[in-house]
Amino acid sequence: MSNTGPISNTEVTEQDPAASAATAAETGSRRPWWSSVRTLVVVTVLAVVAAVTFGVLWATDDSSEQLQALQSRLDTEAEAEAVASEYASSVSEVDHRDLDGWRDALTNGVSEQLEPKLEGAVDVVAPWLTQMEYTATARLLAAEVARHDGDTFVVQVFVDMVSRSKQTPDGVAATATYTVTMDRASDWTITDVGGVGAGLPGAGEAEPAPETGER
Repeated sequence: MSNTGPISNTEVTEQDPAASAATAAETGSRRPWWSSVRTLVVVTVLAVVAAVTFGVLWATDDSSEQLQALQSRLDTEAEAEAVASEYASSVSEVDHRDLDGWRDALTNGVSEQLEPKLEGAVDVVAPWLTQMEYTATARLLAAEVARHDGDTFVVQVFVDMVSRSKQTPDGVAATATYTVTMDRASDWTITDVGGVGAGLPGAGEAEPAPETGER
């Protein structure tokens, strides 16, 4: 009786080296699906960042022009307010002992057409101021451009005044409001003034001015 050993189920299979290389290459070329998605997301994000950056740069450039225009307007209005404030403060300071100084303040920087009107106003109220021994001090409160049309600027100025006279030796406080119209093209020449003389003795009164001589 012949003795036979167990039969092995293990078989050795030889593979073609070229086929193995092709299989390895194919396996290596297969990337996970999420790798492609990640690449797409990165590209999309870069595109969005580029678009936002371009938009910000464009908006910044436009805003810069707007800011310059705004700053120019504010500078011009500030200049107009400064001229009007100086004028209103000067004409609010009154002293019956120096009416020529007040006349100079009223006519300083005004147009040729406005000057004779203000001169006439001084002639009307001067006798009253002298008779009442009128004085007034002033403190600037505020000034603001009310409107402008081209080179014409209208500024409202508010001045706190304390006036004294024979009738009110302790002083009376009041707020004077001036409307000053100026022409920027002629170096801020004042072409019209409203509010000058309001509250002064004799201003707007029809009766003749009192005599200044002693009786």
